[in-house]
Amino acid sequence: MNGIVLFLAVALTSGLLMASAVNLPGVPVDFEVDDKVLSAIADDIAERLAKEYVTYLKTGVETAAFKKLTQQLAKSHSQKDIFTRNMPDLEPRDSFFVCVACRSVMRVFIRTIREEEGELHGEGSSVLMKDFAMDFCRRLNLQTDEVCEGLIDSNLPSVEYIMRNSESDSQSFCSLFMEFSFCNTGTNQDYNWTLTVDNSVPTLTSSKADTDRYSESDLKICQFTDIHHDPLYEPGSLASCAEPMCCQRNKDTVEGTSDAAGYWGDYRDCDLPWHSFESALDNAVANHKCDYVYQTGDIVDHMVWATSVEKNTAVLTKVSQRLNEAFGDVPVYPCIGNHEPHPLNLFSPEGVPDEISTKWLYEHLYNDWSKWLPEETKETILKGGYYTVSPKKGFRIIALNSNDCYTDNFWLYHSGTDKIPQLQWFHDTLLAAEKAGEYVHVLTHIPSGDGTCWSVWAREFNRCITRFSSTISGIFTGHSHKDEIFVYYSDEGHATAVAWNGGAVTTFSNKNPNYRVYDVNPTSFVVTNHRTWIYNLTEANLTPDEQPEWFEEYQFMKEFTEDTSPAGIDKLLDELASNPELMRKYWRFRVTQGDPYLQGGCDRTCLSGSLCRAAVTVNTQTGRCEELRAKLYAALDNEGNTTPGDGGDTTPGDGGSSPGTTPGDNGDGGGGSATLSLISISSLLAVVLAMRLSF
Repeated sequence: MNGIVLFLAVALTSGLLMASAVNLPGVPVDFEVDDKVLSAIADDIAERLAKEYVTYLKTGVETAAFKKLTQQLAKSHSQKDIFTRNMPDLEPRDSFFVCVACRSVMRVFIRTIREEEGELHGEGSSVLMKDFAMDFCRRLNLQTDEVCEGLIDSNLPSVEYIMRNSESDSQSFCSLFMEFSFCNTGTNQDYNWTLTVDNSVPTLTSSKADTDRYSESDLKICQFTDIHHDPLYEPGSLASCAEPMCCQRNKDTVEGTSDAAGYWGDYRDCDLPWHSFESALDNAVANHKCDYVYQTGDIVDHMVWATSVEKNTAVLTKVSQRLNEAFGDVPVYPCIGNHEPHPLNLFSPEGVPDEISTKWLYEHLYNDWSKWLPEETKETILKGGYYTVSPKKGFRIIALNSNDCYTDNFWLYHSGTDKIPQLQWFHDTLLAAEKAGEYVHVLTHIPSGDGTCWSVWAREFNRCITRFSSTISGIFTGHSHKDEIFVYYSDEGHATAVAWNGGAVTTFSNKNPNYRVYDVNPTSFVVTNHRTWIYNLTEANLTPDEQPEWFEEYQFMKEFTEDTSPAGIDKLLDELASNPELMRKYWRFRVTQGDPYLQGGCDRTCLSGSLCRAAVTVNTQTGRCEELRAKLYAALDNEGNTTPGDGGDTTPGDGGSSPGTTPGDNGDGGGGSATLSLISISSLLAVVLAMRLSF
């Protein structure tokens, strides 16, 4: 992946793109026999590969065993999925490969960088590190040379610093990087801390209920999330390519064919052209009177191997200026996504050298955001990309930088404790709001139950949500590119809050562009309804000279429930589990009725994965998920196996957890898994036997 072997292989093999996760170092994991066996096999192969690689680095000699092992590994994985899927959502063979690569790369790093006699130990060894990383990328067929070199060049300085200034070993690193898989075996108490949470109020004894219902006088809050504008998007260019993102090149060879990118966007692995973003803004301004606008992160595209300070800042400012032009005096409240920095995903702590520090990004964002935010937000934005503001009396917004929990943020491996200050500030700000009688909206890019969010951070975040459930009126997220909801629960199982995920303006991947309009009570600031607006990409691309036909896809209260309290949404989850047709409707809206999704359908595993996503906000706490899944499977069994809409192949990029997986949801960063099923293990048999029996 990023930089040197260690992060390189890890970053490249895991896909720097959108996710990862596992049971963090410091959090005990009860492995089943299958997990232990898989982990031991992966460790055996990783150690063989590491030893062979160190020998090769020392002598320059490629042994027959080295060649055979690397050739077998190169054939054992997909090439694109390890870059475009989240770690918990990889197929078993890819998950096994990434675990092996992660552990072996870490061991090579440790032995060659940290040991005094190591080949990569001395200062000025960056050239050798890059050579090694490129060799690893090519031998194991990770991606194209262009992608590998771009990722290595951008990540190498940060990775080198982290490797030289941390004590992570292969087990603890890979356990955090692949937190919800058999690969998680590490322990590190620096990664298992607890916040100091105020206990001056009684413990909750029931779910939060009886919140305000919809009224014509409600405020309107418009949400635009995951815009992912691609400044290089070229209509008619190649939409199916080897790289993680397409729709930029080879127009002369594919224009007019089915491989050509559409004018208004494309369902394949492509991001958003500028004219599509402008169309979304124009439609929102023409059809809604937004009182506030929430922009919940990820403005920069998925061309992860070709980011730069210049490119990223240009896109960030262009989008910021266009939002300001569109909405004028309407305040816009943004939060930061994982795609904003260069290198991608990397958010450094304070006190590191300027050349690898993220402070340039925070300074730039404050300059862009200062048109909407008061000067008192400057201190925390420059400190870590987070802030709080009170738009009106009795109402407060807290915007977090949730990349502190992002397991693709390699600075997480530098230290587990430097992620405490922002969460403690979050707690303290909520406590002050409670004392002031304010209601709070929380903006955070990465949902805490996402497969990319470190479970310890999520656990402590969830404790804050439980403690201040009476103060928090709504949580607004992005990142997954899905139109979905998340219910927060106390340790006793009481529903405490609801997070509303706004989908994505981008089409990446297989989805229709969308934005969201919330109806919000003007006194309690609870969400009473929301309306999702989309256009159908297939139809829009038939008439490139005409504006897309935006339409209201659905209203939440009309299709599901008028009771949007945490108790009401928790009750809705039971209804979804008991009524497969209602669950299928939820799934169709969840994927913005993208044509590829609808053509593929959603089988029982896909449906359960989508449902579990809504019930998990800490990936190590899956009791509610398991309860709902059992109820859904019973309802599906009663319904029969031939009911229209149930069955069929899941569309690539969406799916769910296998029967032995919790909670999972392919392609959207959902959930994770502590175990692989027996079926999954058997699918690895050929790969494992080929590698082990050869030596």
